[in-house]
Amino acid sequence: MAVEESRSGRKVVPQRDTLWLSGADAVNLAFGIAIHVVLTRAFLSDDYGTFVLLLDFFHVCVILVDLGLPTLIGRDGERLGKGLKQVLHRISRIQFQAAVAAMLVFPVIGWFLFVKGGDWGWFEVAILLCFSAVVQVITYAHRTALRAVGEARLEAFVRIADRGTVAILMVGFASGELLGFAVATAVGPLVALALALYLYISKVAPQASDSGDEPPDTAEMGSQQLVGAGLPFLFASAALVVNVRIEKLLLGVFATPTDVAEFQIAWLGFIAGYGPILSLRAILLSWFGEVRNDIEKLKHRYKRALFACTLLSCVGAIIGVGVGPFAFEALFPDYAESVQRPFLALMLAWLFHSMASPSLALIQVGDRPWNYTRILWTGIAVSSVACLYLIPTQPSAVMGAAGAAALASLVVLALAFAVAGRGRSFATEETDITEMQSGK
Repeated sequence: MAVEESRSGRKVVPQRDTLWLSGADAVNLAFGIAIHVVLTRAFLSDDYGTFVLLLDFFHVCVILVDLGLPTLIGRDGERLGKGLKQVLHRISRIQFQAAVAAMLVFPVIGWFLFVKGGDWGWFEVAILLCFSAVVQVITYAHRTALRAVGEARLEAFVRIADRGTVAILMVGFASGELLGFAVATAVGPLVALALALYLYISKVAPQASDSGDEPPDTAEMGSQQLVGAGLPFLFASAALVVNVRIEKLLLGVFATPTDVAEFQIAWLGFIAGYGPILSLRAILLSWFGEVRNDIEKLKHRYKRALFACTLLSCVGAIIGVGVGPFAFEALFPDYAESVQRPFLALMLAWLFHSMASPSLALIQVGDRPWNYTRILWTGIAVSSVACLYLIPTQPSAVMGAAGAAALASLVVLALAFAVAGRGRSFATEETDITEMQSGK
């Protein structure tokens, strides 16, 4: 596919851009594995589980700082032209105010919920881990702006800078104490934020140009209007974050930190494949968004995406099941045996999420994005109810949580196809989206 020029010098090309982001995810996977190898060998399973619980809890909480605003950039960024810079400034001001409030509240809540015995040594760790999550969220807007104008390669560098910095600091400089690892976790997002700002200001903004087309409504929105427009996407963004963490958090509440540690190791295998899925969905959002008012082009792009995702899902599942057990044995020998069955259950969850991606992206760019949000939160509700039943009743609490994740992902897949098939994503055009799925 030829690369066309856009208002910012490049244009979104799904194959190329997904390759860039998936490549970054592959590099970050290596960094992430190195980070968790260091942590599992430095801490007992209880401390490791608590560290993971706090970090995941803060990533769930600080999605409120996101406010769904980066998704507006992903959808409209290319069409904004020169107006993208002003919209980014408004979004940054809004998110900074939310970030200050988050830092005052969430560290206290996380410490109170998950630190057994109220150990004050963990309080500084909680503050640093919350800070790292906040800064990572603030980086999303400029990362998304790079991707929306066809510069996924630059976003890939930002992603690598984040995880790479954390890994280097943990492997080379962390003293083996909790505080040292928490500092390393906080420095990575700071480096990524600085790099994202530099790349946008120096590489993208100077190339932006206006066009004769009418800019999207986002260009003229004030702060309150932006927050209102981002609200559906806030719930959707929160769902994406909660979706891959709810089982761990419920294990932390109803089981033990040791169970969390075991689930986390199996989850690493799941997230190795889930990262590329999120990258693909992000690219599809921008790719579908470019033609969201041209139903014929949208149908054509959806059919191509559906075919590619089905093929990639099958190949990915085979690779994951074949490679996973050997990787666990080599990297996490203390956990290798106990995580085999939970990992297979999470691989089912990965397969269902992957196959649902084109339909979810189609729904997300439509005029009724709340449908997308409802589907994701329905999946979370199913997982939560299943966890509440399975974690206490199964011989293995970890296996109960993994089974709940697989069930929830199947529900998401079924709902995504059902809603897209009825054409309920679109209010402005009488269209039978079932034609896209049937290839008619």
